[in-house]
Amino acid sequence: MISNYKYILLDVDGVVLSSINYYMNLFRDIAESLGASKNIPDEFYKKNIGVKIITWMINIVPEDNHDKIRDLFFANNKDTTENDQFPIIEGTKETLQKIRENNQKSCFISTKTRESMNLVIKYHNLESILDFSISGDEVKNFKPDPEGIVKTLKYFNAKPDEAIFVGDSLHDLGAARNADVSFIGVLSGVCTKTDWELENVPCVPSVKEVYSL
Repeated sequence: MISNYKYILLDVDGVVLSSINYYMNLFRDIAESLGASKNIPDEFYKKNIGVKIITWMINIVPEDNHDKIRDLFFANNKDTTENDQFPIIEGTKETLQKIRENNQKSCFISTKTRESMNLVIKYHNLESILDFSISGDEVKNFKPDPEGIVKTLKYFNAKPDEAIFVGDSLHDLGAARNADVSFIGVLSGVCTKTDWELENVPCVPSVKEVYSL
């Protein structure tokens, strides 16, 4: 399946990096410190990874603390200083190398800041096997808005039917559908096999197996 596409687009958290639990716990700590209920399930925080924090956390913390959300996130998020907390998912480098060997192009699309994205690429030595990346700093609208995918297609001068997006969340799937590109789900991040089956999309355990479909 993936061999039929020229451009392989990948989310980062949950697809390339094993970072879902880190962000889930970070979101809970911030929300509860600002007055959110301690009874909110982990699944709620997990499902909002990759979404602008201010857009959903205002629904669970008192209004008086809304203006503190963004500052607390940037003060406590260590994704630019503690890269060892975010191990690369097994098989990622091999898959990127295979994309290159097949004369396909690869791109990361993430809500991470440009600083964080560059550090991920450098820390894991991906510069020579990754073709392009789009960070949250380069878009106005986060997934499921298709802006990141649309900008990537424009960069490569590609058509939607030439690209496929590999993601771990329903926000990733929504962005792919809104951009009219194909999609593969992975089980290494937010969504479960049941989630993907309900959406009628193909899935694999991780990015390591994307060429098995």
